[in-house]
Amino acid sequence: MKINSKKSIQESLSMDVNQSPADVQRIGRIVEPERLLPISKVKDQVGFGTSYLYELIKQRKFPEPLKIGNASRWRESQVQEWIHNQIEGNSSGKHAEVRT
Repeated sequence: MKINSKKSIQESLSMDVNQSPADVQRIGRIVEPERLLPISKVKDQVGFGTSYLYELIKQRKFPEPLKIGNASRWRESQVQEWIHNQIEGNSSGKHAEVRT
């Protein structure tokens, strides 16, 4: 890949593995690479414990993890989208579900 400018360098460094340089230029923004998070990082980000997260997954209210061997990993983008949706949903006058 031939790099002609500082912008091209930034784009090439942050390019998703499934995207070509043309895709990044067409999108017109720098694409962050996807990160896979272990349960400990997911818990830190959402503020819930393991059992409650798996209950939400069972109810299809939280993204399912990817299974890599015996390990479970969550796409950071899906976790962040879920957090954003919770904030947006609660700010529109809806109330959070109360656990009993």
